[in-house]
Amino acid sequence: LVGLDSPTSLRIAVIFGTIQALLSKTTKYALFDPTTQMAYIPLDEESKVKGKAAIEVLGSRIGKSGGSLIQQGLVLVFGNIINAAPVLVVLYYSVLTWWAYSANRLGSLFLAKTAMQEEKKEHKP
Repeated sequence: LVGLDSPTSLRIAVIFGTIQALLSKTTKYALFDPTTQMAYIPLDEESKVKGKAAIEVLGSRIGKSGGSLIQQGLVLVFGNIINAAPVLVVLYYSVLTWWAYSANRLGSLFLAKTAMQEEKKEHKP
């Protein structure tokens, strides 16, 4: 490979960065956003409004602020983000594991709630 500051290396980095950004946004809008809306389907109207407000307003702001706070803390402790990479790997996989558990739990709750609603519809005169 040529030096890190060469135009070729910069071009490759820009191409990979562009591909990563496109894939990230595409995945978010195609999979994540519809899935989050599906979680509200079995809820009554009041719960839908309150749940959406809590998650979309508070959750996103707390998530972004928390991520920034963690990043700043790691930079302060380790001097730069590169030195903090091993800790970031542990944090990343911990959050990934917690997210997978939460998604499975939400799926179970969703199925139970929809089954309960179907049962109520069958028993109504």
